[in-house]
Amino acid sequence: MAEVIVIGAGISGLTAAHLIHAGGHDVTVFDQGDMPGGRMRSQCIDGFLMEHGANSVVGPAPAADNLIAGLDLGGEKMLRSAAARHRYLVRDGRVQALPVEPWRFFLSGFFTPAARLRLLLEPLVAVRRDDETVAAFTRRRFGQEMLDYVMDPLAAGLYAGDPQQLSISAVFPQLKRLDRCHGSIILGAIASRLRRNGRPAIHGPGKRMLFSFRQGLGTLPRSLADRLAGRIFLGHRVESVQRGAGSRFRVLVRRGDAARWIMADSVVVALPAYAAANILDGLDRRVAETLAEISHPPLAVVFLGYRVNAIAHPLDGFGALMPAIEKRNVLGILFSSTLYPGRAPPEHVALTAFVGGARQPQLAMLHPDELAALAHNEVRQLLGGHAPPVVAHSRCWRHGLPQPGVDHTQRLDRLAAVESEHAGLFLTGNYFSGVSTTACIEQAVATVHRVERHLAAQAARAKRAA
Repeated sequence: MAEVIVIGAGISGLTAAHLIHAGGHDVTVFDQGDMPGGRMRSQCIDGFLMEHGANSVVGPAPAADNLIAGLDLGGEKMLRSAAARHRYLVRDGRVQALPVEPWRFFLSGFFTPAARLRLLLEPLVAVRRDDETVAAFTRRRFGQEMLDYVMDPLAAGLYAGDPQQLSISAVFPQLKRLDRCHGSIILGAIASRLRRNGRPAIHGPGKRMLFSFRQGLGTLPRSLADRLAGRIFLGHRVESVQRGAGSRFRVLVRRGDAARWIMADSVVVALPAYAAANILDGLDRRVAETLAEISHPPLAVVFLGYRVNAIAHPLDGFGALMPAIEKRNVLGILFSSTLYPGRAPPEHVALTAFVGGARQPQLAMLHPDELAALAHNEVRQLLGGHAPPVVAHSRCWRHGLPQPGVDHTQRLDRLAAVESEHAGLFLTGNYFSGVSTTACIEQAVATVHRVERHLAAQAARAKRAA
């Protein structure tokens, strides 16, 4: 018997379990993996530090900031290095720097005069209030070149996704809000700045802060797991969630050949959508079918370590994104050792390439040696890599990031409706409000508030009955 069972020990599940426990409730966490953190894991390899999933946290973000402060991890934080001052895109087979400031962005020679003229005409474009794909939205408001060389690589960099399939409301909700409220992205941005008396937005490009931890992002789930010591059971696969007696749930947990049913007052499912679908089918086929509709194309992370003199490019930026129109074999290359010192030994540099996703899912399934060769070939052609890497390590996630399509809002509404029918069942994860670490933490915090309200109402009913 448990008060609350949390299924999944990724960042979403660990955050939820930690906050539920901190609120004075009994909580038990089950995860089939051998270590906490899910895809948020950091690995030391011959003096290099590889991130298998997320590489950075974006701030300011109150939920994440409060969580980190509560775990006393402030001293472990490492801000993005000032050396990472450029953002690069590939155009015409060359890596080119793209200005971030709007006026420099507009005047940049990166775009053709026709594309800049088309950008000036954006306020004249008619409003469309219903949802649409990222591609349709960008083409309508800004033109094809802006789609090809800005929004397409951004969609690939953030979601490993295809802008022809992704929902603008789900992936870039702030842009759709400006479209609906102001009829123009440009005029809406100007109006927002005027309301702030010319001050930059708190979350604008000049205010956003990337950070990690000295030992990598894996520090965060490890710290959460330490606070939950004795309450996390790794190597325990949850096979089914069903209704039990009264208002309780029955959770079937397997470890090796042994399986048992455990009763719980409340269950938080903090698994990826495809995995959540499998265990909820016996409870409610509707929620299982809705979750199973969310696509998760495979994604490979390829970590490469080089001697510093083996790369001609100065690597003085965040990394380089690849527009689909350029027909490259990677989605992007992150300059890992430029972003954060200590990611590579002295006189060495570290790069992380991302392969596959919705654009080229078959490439993510290549053999590790083939992935390393593919990524190194891109480094050779684009960054002047003239010697092989001294370290090459890859991780293939057969189910990568969720791809929210134009029907995603309706899908979430269906999930919320079904969840409300099963009082005590809660869903959380990266398919709700975004795949970033901060979005997952914010979603987990919101879920915990719902859990606490449910437990309080349950306790009140029990008190009245007594």
